[in-house]
Amino acid sequence: MSNLRRLHKVYVVFTLFQFIKGLLPLIIITMLRKSGLLGLEWYWYAGATALVLLSLLFGWLEWRAFTYTVEEDRIILRKGVLFKDEKTIYYGRIHSVNVDQPFLQRILGVAELKIETPGGGKTADGILPALAAGEAEQLRQQLLSRHNHVMEEGITRNSQEESEKADTFGSDGELRGDAASVSERHIDALFQKSSGLPSTESRDSAYFRLTSGQLLMAAATSLNLGLAIAFIAGIYSFANDFLEKFTPIRFFEQLYTESQSLVPGYFIIVIVIAAIIALAAGWALSLILYIIKYSGFTVKREGKRISVSYGLLNKKAYSFDPDRVQSVIVEEGLLRQWIGYAQIKLQVVSSDKNEQLMLHPFLPITEMEKMIGLFVPQMKWSAIEAKAPKRALFYYMRIWLLLTLVICATLIVIWPLNGLWSLLLLPLVALWRRACHQTAGLTLKDGQLILRRRHFSKVTYLLRRQQILAMTLKRSRAQQRENLVSLSVQTMGTVNDYSVSLLEYRDMERVWNWYSREGRS
Repeated sequence: MSNLRRLHKVYVVFTLFQFIKGLLPLIIITMLRKSGLLGLEWYWYAGATALVLLSLLFGWLEWRAFTYTVEEDRIILRKGVLFKDEKTIYYGRIHSVNVDQPFLQRILGVAELKIETPGGGKTADGILPALAAGEAEQLRQQLLSRHNHVMEEGITRNSQEESEKADTFGSDGELRGDAASVSERHIDALFQKSSGLPSTESRDSAYFRLTSGQLLMAAATSLNLGLAIAFIAGIYSFANDFLEKFTPIRFFEQLYTESQSLVPGYFIIVIVIAAIIALAAGWALSLILYIIKYSGFTVKREGKRISVSYGLLNKKAYSFDPDRVQSVIVEEGLLRQWIGYAQIKLQVVSSDKNEQLMLHPFLPITEMEKMIGLFVPQMKWSAIEAKAPKRALFYYMRIWLLLTLVICATLIVIWPLNGLWSLLLLPLVALWRRACHQTAGLTLKDGQLILRRRHFSKVTYLLRRQQILAMTLKRSRAQQRENLVSLSVQTMGTVNDYSVSLLEYRDMERVWNWYSREGRS
């Protein structure tokens, strides 16, 4: 039976917001003029009012045309004023239903629901942009419940077909027992294959909520260097513009002339202090943004589905089957590695190929195996067995040290005395590349590949064989003479490769044989 539904009426003003967003640069330029918005002719106000009313009218027409129908086996979305668009999504095709509540939607009391399917492109296959928050959560639960029901019906149907095949052979006295045994084994096998969870744990549940102390520690140990650098650049740009407007003419030339008489060491100390202050300010900003993003972080598993929700201003909620997890990514930042903590992310098939879902933002390494076993039991945490050999250290060092030498030489040519301080970069770069060499490694065990590498953070990838789409081995002629090979792996759900550099050829050959057709059991 059909049940025609519409979006929340606040969707009418979304078109107005999009219109204002498109005209925002023009509005800002007009406000910066001397006359501002108040100095315009009357027809400007009349035209703006007409455009606002027109956008509201078009928004109302879009709202009237945007409907969705929840049927027994599918959900149907219809939209479009000038060009009609109808999309049908069968429940059996749904692999995740997510509720997103950005800041604007949260103010208006609505949420956005996204329906992900394997056939989705760069955006979710089905998007309902404005539902009442309670209605969005109710619909999410309804779609997931019907998806589970469809999957269970498929398992039951397949088990009945298997049972009928078993009844075809043997005597009647043994058929029913054998058929029942086959049926039970088939149900267990199908359930494990589709969910990735043992059938004996299908009714189990697991729950985790990030406490305030854990959230604060996670925020304090997750310095976003990119954000800090952007903050420093913004402060520098603002200070430069401010000083140019309010300082006397030729002030900087006089300041530079006077600074030449200073002891070079003092000049360097001032620069270092300024950099530390700027980094501290960037760290504080990073901490605040992290708390806003992950406030209320909650993870729970019910049966064979994982639900993740978090966010103070931009509230997000995801629900997916662990079988959709393509890889588990364990990241240990510099500060977190020092205190023995890490974060766990999951790469799940979705429309956003660059997004990794957070499973736990701040977990002791000693609890890693337990956490992964609870929520993604098809993956196993294990120690690294095959590491980069000592002779690979030269290849880890050479390019970066050469680049650092060029930079140091350039700085010394420009500033003969102060530029000598740049030579301190050489031991720092050498230590960093040595850490990268010591981290690199892999483990091949129980049908699972584990890769570990380092840029600045130490990252470990857990991959099952059936999730790997492509594997590439590469080496230069010099590396070939040293029997060193680099490996990269690609999975569904991401545009990035998982890679590790310069390991032993025999270890890479074993991985290649395991993955290739010849190595299949």
